Amino acid sequence: MITRFRTRLVLILAGLVAGALLVALAAVWVATENQLGRSIERELSVSERVFRELLDSRSAQLLQAAEVLTDDFGFKRAVASKDRETIVSALVNYGERIEAELMVLQTPEGEEIASSHAFDKLRIRHSGAGSNSELAVVEGELFQLVTVPVNAPNLIAWATLGFEVDSGLAEELKNLANADITLWLENSGKVIASSLEARQVSSFAKALNKDGHTLDNWLLSQELAGSEVVLDAGSDDAVHVALTTSLETAAAEFTRLHWQIALIAIVALVIAMLLAAIIARGVSRPLQQLSGAARKLQQGDYSESELSLNDDEFGELANTFGSMRKAISEREKRISYQASHDHLTDLPNRSFFREQLQYRLDGNTSSGCLLLLNIHQFRVLNDSVGQEIGDDILRQLSARLKWCCGNAELLARIGGDEFAVLYASDKSEFDLDNKIKELHSFLDTPFKVGDSDYRLAFNIGVVYFPGHGNEVDLLIRRAQVSVQQSKLQKSFYVEYKSGLDEQYMRRLQIIESLKDAVADKELHLVLQPKINCQTGSLVGAEVLLRWQSDKLGFVGPDEFIPLAEQSGAITELTNWVCRESAKLLQSWHEQGRTLKLSINLSTVDLLSDALPLLFEQLIIDFPELPKLLVLEITESAVMKDPEKAIARLETLKRLGFSISIDDYGTGHSSLAQLRRLPVEELKVDRAFVQHLSEESKDKSIVRSTIHLAHELGLRVVAEGVENEDSWRVLQSMHCDELQGYFFSKPLPISGFIDYLNNHETNG
Repeated sequence: MITRFRTRLVLILAGLVAGALLVALAAVWVATENQLGRSIERELSVSERVFRELLDSRSAQLLQAAEVLTDDFGFKRAVASKDRETIVSALVNYGERIEAELMVLQTPEGEEIASSHAFDKLRIRHSGAGSNSELAVVEGELFQLVTVPVNAPNLIAWATLGFEVDSGLAEELKNLANADITLWLENSGKVIASSLEARQVSSFAKALNKDGHTLDNWLLSQELAGSEVVLDAGSDDAVHVALTTSLETAAAEFTRLHWQIALIAIVALVIAMLLAAIIARGVSRPLQQLSGAARKLQQGDYSESELSLNDDEFGELANTFGSMRKAISEREKRISYQASHDHLTDLPNRSFFREQLQYRLDGNTSSGCLLLLNIHQFRVLNDSVGQEIGDDILRQLSARLKWCCGNAELLARIGGDEFAVLYASDKSEFDLDNKIKELHSFLDTPFKVGDSDYRLAFNIGVVYFPGHGNEVDLLIRRAQVSVQQSKLQKSFYVEYKSGLDEQYMRRLQIIESLKDAVADKELHLVLQPKINCQTGSLVGAEVLLRWQSDKLGFVGPDEFIPLAEQSGAITELTNWVCRESAKLLQSWHEQGRTLKLSINLSTVDLLSDALPLLFEQLIIDFPELPKLLVLEITESAVMKDPEKAIARLETLKRLGFSISIDDYGTGHSSLAQLRRLPVEELKVDRAFVQHLSEESKDKSIVRSTIHLAHELGLRVVAEGVENEDSWRVLQSMHCDELQGYFFSKPLPISGFIDYLNNHETNG
């Protein structure tokens, strides 16, 4: 029997210390185990969100890669000419470059033109006239399919590239999502891809084919934690995704903590037996601190705990605990940051911007200004110089915006070529004019990449809240409407005003109705007579297009022509005008009339490779057409791409057509540029002719223009002649031909025939 007090005291105190240590160990154990479960759940949730965003990001990248093929002129021409051998070769070669395993080309109706594989039945969903990305099960394998339209400029085919979702992709996604990825088919129980070890994949495949199998049972057997996601693959056999992580790995830091606490307990017991009184007092305090730190960690509080411990085992434990806390906190912050920021510019992304804007809108007294900045034709620049240079320009742009908009509440990249700037100021407080001037100054400077300078054009839409709306989607849409209006007005920025929504909707209606205008026979031609300046005789007419829509009523050419150019519908309109004009000239020719008609070609028409093909076909049907048809182009159309425009004009010249420069004097062409153009006619803009009898400066400009044109061997046409005085002045200047309301307004074909007959009778 132990009778010595000292021994009993040591044993009692040691027992008390041991009991206290056991209680503390239990508290820490429970706390860390609970935290472990919560940490795993949060990590899996974040991993699932990152996985979905990675799939979306991969879809965007694959779509961009596929669009490079469909934008290739040689490929479009092969598709248009139905050259199957060239199509297959292009598909295979490009597919190999971007590592596509499946390639299909279909007609707009979905019929197969060419493919890299033979399929019994492949269903591909088309999204209107735009690009589309989807997951699809093809012959028991999962593919990520990207479908893009092939436009020339209208839709002529659908190109589909398939990228197999295999274990290699699963491994890549694992590294980014921080979790193992396993994909399988629900009905067949086939494992498609997995980043797990081979033995785990085999075990999972066997478990799938057992009755009563659940993912939880298999995870429990493999000591894993995970979650399940069902993907839409457009198939009856649903695709399931399991995101799994090792419980052992997740618990490694907690296990080390348990061992360290156990070691400390053993040391404490030994010391307690030697120095019971000292140990009794010294053990309780640090354990209480550690227990409190564990509870904070359990509750998700990652703030630094105040652990006033000595430089001993408890101090080491505190340091290890702090390191674990910091590691978990930094990892969650990193994952959260990546989910809310753009990886290229390091700016907040669209989802984060929407959350912050919604937060602002939820405040009853909240007001502010939203600037939506769009890079004009950035995709064209990206396609022409490459994505690497485009990315460098975007990084430079984000740096400029950070510098210029440093006082903004939020700056974000919300799209490929869109940036949003949020200011916490209402309309009365925000100095918009100065901010726009500052932005314009910063953005007008060329962007330097290597030895090259790149000058970008921008369009900005401005909205205020709550004045222009108190909903996120409404504000963003109205800002985008303002951006579109800025593009139409060719201005740097446009502030949203009431009615822009209606204008925007009308433009959409016009663009939509234009698709059927030709088929519905809503278009008609009008002719404005062209008069010999010296004799007053009728020598021809300019063909003008008019549109009387059943839905929209009369739509003026100044309204629908720019929209037709933007939407690509201008090509079909030009083709219709050319064919109708050719028919009219052919009928007159058969009647013995040799009048000339002039038609207008837009910038899109002039730069289109299909234009010479159209005229070559028309010449086959009517060989005399080049002698009777004058093609009018504007100075601005030529200056868009001078070299290509001149080459196209020379081609039309070789076909026998006369070329006329319209609206001369309002563009930016030089005399040297004019000398290079293969033109035969110069049309003086009405701005210099309307007040010719009154303005001496206009007389000097017109006189010198006529003299210069005649020196170059060009015929001169003056448009906008509104009175006889202007006619006589032009007559004295030896102008060749005239147009204007003094002679006649644009007439329907029947009215022009009457005008022609009257002229012949009076002549």
